[in-house]
Amino acid sequence: MGCRSESARPAGFVMLLTRRACYGLLAAHYLAEQAAGGLFSANDLAEICGLPHEALAKILQRLATAGVLTSHRGINGGYTLARDPRRISVFEVIKASQAPRRSGIHGEHSRHLKSIPGYHVLGKVSQVVEGMLRELTLEDIEEEVSTPPGLSPDDSSVRESQLHDQTTRSH
Repeated sequence: MGCRSESARPAGFVMLLTRRACYGLLAAHYLAEQAAGGLFSANDLAEICGLPHEALAKILQRLATAGVLTSHRGINGGYTLARDPRRISVFEVIKASQAPRRSGIHGEHSRHLKSIPGYHVLGKVSQVVEGMLRELTLEDIEEEVSTPPGLSPDDSSVRESQLHDQTTRSH
C-alpha cells in the first residue's frame, strides 16, 4: 500500500482517527512494507507519504520513544521498525502517535461525559474498538479493505443486520 495509496476503505473511518494517528499509521505501515528496504529519514517518509515534515518528524520521535520505531542517528540515519510488524499492534501505533494527555480541561471534560446518562455504552464501545485494535497488527493491514480479525465476512453482514434492526427498533 504505499503511503499515497487511496485504497478502498469505509467512508468516515479515517474521521475516527486523529491526524496524528493517521500520520503515524501511514509511516509505520510504509516501514513495515519496506522492512528490508533500509533506513528512512523523516524527510524521506514525509515526501513518500505526502505528509507535512514537521508534524511527521514529531510523530516519528514519539513512535521511537514508545519502542515502535528505532531511530538511527548520523548522516545516513533514519527510522526502521523496532520489531517484526506481526508484533506491533495498530493500537500501539495510534496511542504512541498521539500527543500526551494534559490534565485540566481534559479531566473536566471526561468527568462531564461520565455524568451523562448512557455514558457506560460509550465505554463499552471504546473497549471493543480498543480490543480489536490491539489484536490488529501492522502486518494485518492490507491495501484492500478486509474483514477484521475474528470475524468472517458472513459474521460481519449478520452484525450489520443486527445493528440495523436495533437502531430501527429504538427510533
